[in-house]
Amino acid sequence: MNRFCRHCATPYTQDSGVDGFCCAGCRQVYSLIQSEGLGDYYRKQDRSAQPLKDRALADVNLEVFRRVQTEVEEWGAPTQAVFKVEGMSCMGCVWLIERFASNQPGLLEVRTSLTARTVRLCWLRAEFELPNFVAEISRFGYRIDTEPFRVQGEPRLSPLALRLILCAVFTGNALLLVSYAHYMGESSLLNLLSLTCLIFTLLLGAAPFVLSVYRAAQIRRWHSDWIPVLAIMACLALFGYSLIFASMDLRVGAFLVSLLICILLIARLAVSC
Repeated sequence: MNRFCRHCATPYTQDSGVDGFCCAGCRQVYSLIQSEGLGDYYRKQDRSAQPLKDRALADVNLEVFRRVQTEVEEWGAPTQAVFKVEGMSCMGCVWLIERFASNQPGLLEVRTSLTARTVRLCWLRAEFELPNFVAEISRFGYRIDTEPFRVQGEPRLSPLALRLILCAVFTGNALLLVSYAHYMGESSLLNLLSLTCLIFTLLLGAAPFVLSVYRAAQIRRWHSDWIPVLAIMACLALFGYSLIFASMDLRVGAFLVSLLICILLIARLAVSC
């Protein structure tokens, strides 16, 4: 019977594993994460990662990154660059890399993209040391590419922010429908429109939380997104109960559920910034 690695969540057989891990590299990094007090990584992990046995944990040539930093600083102000990151596979990795970056002196901004597998760094000259940052994350199995990219233009709107904007639009429409019905009276069309706004808000706003929980369940992980998912489910259950047994106004209920989803998205966006 297959087991799941305690670090990367990759399935392995009892004969091929090492004390609950798929390889010795994963065991080493797991112990390092726990000793550094970074156990929250596993509560944010929502999919299996690449086993450490496929990535060497040998020391990195830091002199190369000193030259890279000098080269980037010659590009002019502001001092910033985008680096490819090998080994980044889930939101836990994003959290871990940004956690390390926040402890680096002289680093003004860090933006990590899971989709592009990149990290964008902006730093103060003479205060930030790129080799120190590279050495820190290399201990956990991540590898920074030695060929950085220039930052092109302004950062685009994140997918999460776009979801929030669209959900806010549908929530605002639900509120307008409540107000309209208050002055114009009951209408089955207004109820249908309110329900439509709620459905679109659920599809757009609840999807990130539900998908994270679903992927985490597949690798037998407890994910922090269970909290917002349970909140949404409880709110929907209360909404349905109130409609059936308490004669609650459908439009008001649809607005309140949509508002809750917007609040959860705002919280998620605030945490990810």
